Amino acid sequence: MGGHECSIIVGDRRFRLLKKRFRRLTSVLVVVFLGWYLAYIGLSAFARGFMARPVIGNVNVALVLGMLQFVSTFLLAWYYSRYARRRLDPLSAQIRQEVERRREAYARMMAERQLLEGWNAADETAGGGRR
Repeated sequence: MGGHECSIIVGDRRFRLLKKRFRRLTSVLVVVFLGWYLAYIGLSAFARGFMARPVIGNVNVALVLGMLQFVSTFLLAWYYSRYARRRLDPLSAQIRQEVERRREAYARMMAERQLLEGWNAADETAGGGRR
């Protein structure tokens, strides 16, 4: 059932919605993360005076922004997991349940088919191959 099952799932509106939500989320997160990271690199390379300004004692702007890189990474990971739990996981669970339901129905159908084919073969051998 593998190939047929995949084509059914790929055509399902819930699967397309899941892919759309996932792509949109990851695209936004990648753009935000890379934009913020490249801004930090750009400031470090081209705005050295600004980055060298002291904030508190020996702590300068560069150190504060560098620490905010770590904070933003954790915040983006938290947001991703929160969004996935609320918007992606329920759809994924529905699709998974549908696949399991279809897989079980297919297995039952194949078991019944084997049973019927076994009976037909037994009938033919018992009857001497006559119909």
